Amino acid sequence: MTAIPLPAFVADQPAAHVDASLRQALEACDRAQECAVLWFAEIQRRALYRALGHASLQLYATVGLGFPDNRYWQFKRLADDLDRLPVLREAVATGAVGWTKAQQVARVATVETQAAWVALASSQSRRVLSQEVKRARKQQPAGQLAMMAPAQPTAPAADPPTTITLRADGVQLARFEALVEKAHKLKRVSAGTDRMDLMLAALEALIETRRRANESSGPAVQIVVQQCPDCAAATVVTNRGERKLAPAQVEALACDARVQREGKPNRATIKPSVRAAVLARDRHRCAAPGCRSTHFLEVHHVKPRQQGGSNRAENLITLCSRCHGFVHEHGGALAPAQVVGLNAQVMGSNTQAAGSNATG
Repeated sequence: MTAIPLPAFVADQPAAHVDASLRQALEACDRAQECAVLWFAEIQRRALYRALGHASLQLYATVGLGFPDNRYWQFKRLADDLDRLPVLREAVATGAVGWTKAQQVARVATVETQAAWVALASSQSRRVLSQEVKRARKQQPAGQLAMMAPAQPTAPAADPPTTITLRADGVQLARFEALVEKAHKLKRVSAGTDRMDLMLAALEALIETRRRANESSGPAVQIVVQQCPDCAAATVVTNRGERKLAPAQVEALACDARVQREGKPNRATIKPSVRAAVLARDRHRCAAPGCRSTHFLEVHHVKPRQQGGSNRAENLITLCSRCHGFVHEHGGALAPAQVVGLNAQVMGSNTQAAGSNATG
């Protein structure tokens, strides 16, 4: 990728010089964004954000890079396009197609047509390309939404993620996109939420609405995990058969579960009263810095029980299932910086909780 020098600003230059400098600066801006998105797409494609200490790409962007939400979603959309269209990604990386043209191509190209669109972009002006893109968009058929469970590095013993595909006609696709955008504007979507999380949260909300109407208690749903008492291998029961779990997944589940052993009564790993108190203290949100998810909440031991950690509330913290699993993949203990942040949040929550109890 050829570097473009950024012209230094000098006031009161002739019109031709100002115009040339502005054009050079704009080209440098385009090239810089192109380069940044390519690197961002590499972070996403290889899930490098996990090696950098973040449970999701969005947490890496918003916490690690300091992106506002709208900038994250802009980069995410562009990175998705480059990941979906490898021919276009290669053309951008080699400079065969400029960044402005690449964004136009990404709006209409498919895996099957990307080579033809790249050839057109390489040989035609931006104006001609824009006209062809507009014409193609008017003729675009119904879309297809493909959703995949988050790609997370797991132990070799675990089964790979399962792909779930939903087909949508034009109206359904438009409604889906509009609802997702609305959810983000209303701040109902937490950092790290992907399409699979959105669908699960929507289904959970349907169930929770009925449960509140019926004044029922307890978790909305339960999943069944079977674990061998000798080798500790575990599987989760699904309609598609048993799926093997990685050791880190098993450890996370064991933090906050009900255990059933033959001939013995069910036993909660954390007393229900303590669990309820921890959730209330943390305001029913994931306490991981930058996350704040309100869905799929679990209780985690700040100091692992294997290292002498207790089941007392001061050693427990609320995490969403994604952040909880990520912590256990990295040994089960929170990093020192995370513990400091969590303790500060817990102290603030305790102060408010104490005031609430006093008035109750």
